[in-house]
Amino acid sequence: MLICHRGLSLRAPENTLAALEAAIAFGADVVEFDIQTSRDGILYVIHDETLDRTTNGRGKVADMTSAEIDALDAGSWFSQAFAGERVPRLSVFLDACKGRIGTYAEIKAADPARVRDMLAARGMLDRAWSFSFNEDIRAQMRARVPDLRRMVLFKHTGSVERAVAAGAHILEFHEGNVTQERVAQAREAGLVTQMFYAGDSEAVFENALRCGIEQMNIDEAELFRSVEARLMVRA
Repeated sequence: MLICHRGLSLRAPENTLAALEAAIAFGADVVEFDIQTSRDGILYVIHDETLDRTTNGRGKVADMTSAEIDALDAGSWFSQAFAGERVPRLSVFLDACKGRIGTYAEIKAADPARVRDMLAARGMLDRAWSFSFNEDIRAQMRARVPDLRRMVLFKHTGSVERAVAAGAHILEFHEGNVTQERVAQAREAGLVTQMFYAGDSEAVFENALRCGIEQMNIDEAELFRSVEARLMVRA
């Protein structure tokens, strides 16, 4: 299963509707995206705590109103071909995903119950899961939204057993900790195995496939598919 990290972010500005549409057109199974909250409580799809890197705005998302964020250009930094692309509201982003692609929501700063309810209202829970690097948000996920599937990182749990004990549904590996034995153990325990990799090493992709990883969360979608096709021909 191919997960486009922040959309097809090598072909369009990350976490925008353009990147989402590019991922869908490419044939991705899932889109990964990040969620932040504006000063007036609107949920937005944007990675950074601040607007500086991916828009023509400045300052923290949490300090800006939705009216201010809606007016920003989130495309020109990537290419003038995407000038005028907006920071999408989560509601708009999910509407564009519904029935077309699965969703992996990384919650940076938002109430996970609101995210769950927005997915549920659109009938999208069956193809959705969530994660957060924020420990408090992870605790809220466990306590308040048990029907929204949760991912954990192997580097956080340190073992498959602890991932199971945490009630996880998906266990994510990285290039430095993925092995055939761990992947097999996780799959036998009923966990879905996933790997995140932000690089472009064909050897890393080949190793992930040989280890039996089921889901790849990556930027280099085209390169990965070419490696996958080559291995299938060899097999």
